[in-house]
Amino acid sequence: MPTPNHLTPGRFNPDEFPDSAYARELRTGVARLRFAPELEGLYAQAHLQRLRLRVRIWFSLNCLLALFSIISWVFVGGAPRGLVLWAYALADVTALALTWLAWTRAYERRYMGVARVLVPILGASIAVFIAAGMAGGFGQLVGVLTINIIAVFFFAGLLFRAALLATAAILAAFTAAAVHYGGSTTLVAGLPMLLIIAAIGIVSYRDIERSYRRNFLESALMAELVARDELSGLMNRRAFDEHMLRLWQHAQRDRRSLAVLMIDIDHFKAYNDAHGHQAGDVALRTVAQLLKGFARRPLDLAARYGGDEFVAVLYDLSRDNVAEIAEQVRRAVQGTALPPADPAPSPASLGPPASADPRASAGSPASADTAGSHGVTVSIGAGVVMPMMGRTFQGAVQLADEALYEAKQAGRDRVVLKAAEDYYRLDTGSFRASIVERV
Repeated sequence: MPTPNHLTPGRFNPDEFPDSAYARELRTGVARLRFAPELEGLYAQAHLQRLRLRVRIWFSLNCLLALFSIISWVFVGGAPRGLVLWAYALADVTALALTWLAWTRAYERRYMGVARVLVPILGASIAVFIAAGMAGGFGQLVGVLTINIIAVFFFAGLLFRAALLATAAILAAFTAAAVHYGGSTTLVAGLPMLLIIAAIGIVSYRDIERSYRRNFLESALMAELVARDELSGLMNRRAFDEHMLRLWQHAQRDRRSLAVLMIDIDHFKAYNDAHGHQAGDVALRTVAQLLKGFARRPLDLAARYGGDEFVAVLYDLSRDNVAEIAEQVRRAVQGTALPPADPAPSPASLGPPASADPRASAGSPASADTAGSHGVTVSIGAGVVMPMMGRTFQGAVQLADEALYEAKQAGRDRVVLKAAEDYYRLDTGSFRASIVERV
């Protein structure tokens, strides 16, 4: 079977996927080498994972060279003094710090922020004592500095903009040190070569990063397309579980909250019986599209959880924001032009009279138990949690499921929200709502 054009690698048309964060970045983010903040964080993690071995090797070699130099000074003599000594000491400290970070578990969380500061310091320090050496007659040391400029782009684990700033720091420090040591010959001998190497590194690394970013987005979009539920167009249950696991770790690391919304169409079986399966499919797609509109940020996700049940995860929102969004979803579904659901259809009528609902005069949310003029309705359970050690994302899903159970027990067509105080009382693994009849 031939592969559809939109699934062929390298032939994506981002305009075909207006609701995908990855497609949006393909349209705008590759050329400027920066994504939306959430996706930029995910790309930085992928970038660091890819380069971790290079980073470890490069900075470990820097530490070994520093150790060799110190041993040589002790046994041979000739240790540097003054500015060069301070530059050497600073280079050793920064190289040691970066090496330590590259070999620890904090690498993916901390390295990028630390390296943006320490790599320019390391490069500038090396440039100072190399300029001093060249002024003293060791012109061949310019080769060492060219290697360091290349390493900034391809071995230091920096993204393009950070690498550009680090290179500028190296060139500026070399120029200033050469002037300080009165080495006009040093500038003439070294600076042109360094500028050429820097230009080559800039052009090459920019193209490489653009390619990596495009591949990152296309691979993610491909995975997103494979993981879509065919009927609703949302992600499927497996994709939701995988996304939740990654997002849980991301939120735990950054100390951000997660909200899970469980959405169940009220009396969907009765709706199918009364209006037919095609109408039921239309209702599912309609609810799915409405829900998708409330989960458009890069780290948010809406999925079909199974049957007539949907789920959404929302990143870093307050409890009040989540409650407001859940209520907006409920009202949006209730306001659709679909025929009303009937919990007990009869041949003579598609529903009981509007007055059959004893809550109608009390001002409570309208329920699917009333046919009236209302369309399809949903019950929503929301759980807002702060990911932490000792808990898993399944507990957050359970919290939302428990809230959904209460919403259905209370009469449907309503929102019930649970938060941290309820989360602590959960016995993870007991999904009470799963045993409730979903009609």
